[in-house]
Amino acid sequence: MANSNPENKFGKDKQPKNRRGKAERTKILEAMKRQSRTEDSFYDYLVTRAFNPEDTFGAPELLKRLYPIPKATLPLVEFEFDENAIPAVQASQIMKASSMGKIAPDVANTFISSIASMLKIEEVTEIKKEIEQIKEKLGLSDV
Repeated sequence: MANSNPENKFGKDKQPKNRRGKAERTKILEAMKRQSRTEDSFYDYLVTRAFNPEDTFGAPELLKRLYPIPKATLPLVEFEFDENAIPAVQASQIMKASSMGKIAPDVANTFISSIASMLKIEEVTEIKKEIEQIKEKLGLSDV
């Protein structure tokens, strides 16, 4: 819906109070420019520190950049799951698989939360349809 009130339109004097600000990377690069440095000179400095045996910072930091720690992901699992069953039965299947050790409890919780989210989406969609039908019967579909 477009804003029809001219008092609420953005302009030079109408700007949001809470601006996002600069990203950390941008701040660091600007600071490096103020010091007459480049990204390359930073990496040169980092490698120099990494090869200094008395420096405890350089080597771990260099390793983090060469081999970043991968994001944690849920493991792939296989278990009996009837996609046509009602959600309560599906949740029971997940709980059974978890109790048998086929699925980790946190993964089972994620699956059950997904089922709950799907049910909520269906519920909201159904309510929206019913409201539209009621509006239509009352002749309020234009409003």
